[in-house]
Amino acid sequence: MKWIWAALVVVLTATVFLVWMFTQGRSDSLETQSQVDRLSVPPQDAKDKVRIARVDMQNAGWVVARGVEGDRLGQIIEISPYLSAGVHSDVEIVLGEFYNGEEIVVMIYEDNADKVFNDLDVPALDKDGRMIARYLETGEAIPLAMAESGAGNVSHMMPGMEMIQVRYTNDGFVPKNVSLKAGSMVEFVNESDRGMWVASDLHPTHERLPTFDQFRPSPKGGVYRYVFDKVGTWPYHDHMTPSDDGIIVVE
Repeated sequence: MKWIWAALVVVLTATVFLVWMFTQGRSDSLETQSQVDRLSVPPQDAKDKVRIARVDMQNAGWVVARGVEGDRLGQIIEISPYLSAGVHSDVEIVLGEFYNGEEIVVMIYEDNADKVFNDLDVPALDKDGRMIARYLETGEAIPLAMAESGAGNVSHMMPGMEMIQVRYTNDGFVPKNVSLKAGSMVEFVNESDRGMWVASDLHPTHERLPTFDQFRPSPKGGVYRYVFDKVGTWPYHDHMTPSDDGIIVVE
């Protein structure tokens, strides 16, 4: 009888271990059914165009090709034709003169109801609040940390990392100008009565430091974090109210 109980304990222990290993292996993946159903991109080399096998536009908008710099999203390269709400197959994005051979991520953007791609259009989020995007070269979903940047969690605090907090108030950023060492984090906290969308100059393209971009507004109480690892002077602004601005100096 004892050997039966011992065998059961071994089986249960092995089962728990396998479940743990499975969840750990998927902890940085976005391959949920909702992500798979929304956007399907076959692995391909970017030359003159991008092909999207299938996209489920829950709201009208575009599929966007965006550059990648390390583990952060970079500048928008090109967009698809306007897509109505619904499922679309074999969508193409023609790459133009702005493509310089960098790695590409394909994303869904939602229209603000004017059918013109502009600075009010934002990345679509899944039910967990993560951006829906896939690498062009592999067809795989982007990592969780990158996908969560749409909700403001671009960077996570590391042990020993210096952090400076900037408050966004009804009167603008406080303090608006900050100096820090490379590798430090700035945490922007929205204490205003309106949305906050922190981004690098210039407005509205954010090309001075394309990865320094909140991508969508956050409400009062929202937080946006960014680790400044590039030395330089980086002017920034609130994308929704560009007159609210400041400067980050990284030494």
